[in-house]
Amino acid sequence: MWLPVTEGGGDWREFRAKLVADAGKVNWASRVSEENSRLLQVQNPSLAGEETWAHATAQPEVGGLLLASRDVPDTDKYWQAVVLLVQHSPAGSVGLILNRPSSLKLGVGRGGLKFAIIGAPAGMQDTFAESRVYCGGMVRQDVFHILHGHNLEGSVALAPGVYVGGEAAAVKAAAGGLIAAENFKFFCGAMVWEGNELQQEIDKGKWYTAAGSRNLCLKQVLQLPKPLWREVLGLMGGDYASMAKEDDFDE
Repeated sequence: MWLPVTEGGGDWREFRAKLVADAGKVNWASRVSEENSRLLQVQNPSLAGEETWAHATAQPEVGGLLLASRDVPDTDKYWQAVVLLVQHSPAGSVGLILNRPSSLKLGVGRGGLKFAIIGAPAGMQDTFAESRVYCGGMVRQDVFHILHGHNLEGSVALAPGVYVGGEAAAVKAAAGGLIAAENFKFFCGAMVWEGNELQQEIDKGKWYTAAGSRNLCLKQVLQLPKPLWREVLGLMGGDYASMAKEDDFDE
């Protein structure tokens, strides 16, 4: 059910964020969206209690973010997209769009999918019947991916506290009441770049590369007062924050 990924991340990401903040005399709290924080406190108090931060990076990295610029390819599909990079190597790159929730839920039936997911562990669609399905990208939309913050059997770490996979263990944990079903995000499809296609697009200014706190990746992007794209750029500050305020970038 999951494309191969390269394990990445470590405590060095948060350490680097602190170095960035110290060097630029940045107080992350002053850049946080208060409206989004209040909503997250209701949706997921645990994530809301974690520090929220984001900063630009020189290169794309597994567990990092890609933010669409106004020159992003296929603007109608990727306008203001925020992508979590789950694989990046000389062979190619794979990402999941974090801010494209669909109107469908994972369960089969009214308001949900009209089919059973091939290869899904027993009980997954029942256990997560009310979970919203996100469009992870336009490639292989028959393949579903799971994103969460728990080191479960079969999962792979992308960054500190950010994991993909481990579907069977996720079903067991949620069905047993050990982890709330709302702590898992489901995606159909992915974004895929062959070879150095992604780097070429970045070099042309089509994507901005960034690192962000795990709560930006893991929270449900539903009814956000400030769209995720604007929220992340605002945290990055400087010219990025200015771009997020430009009228011609309105949704």
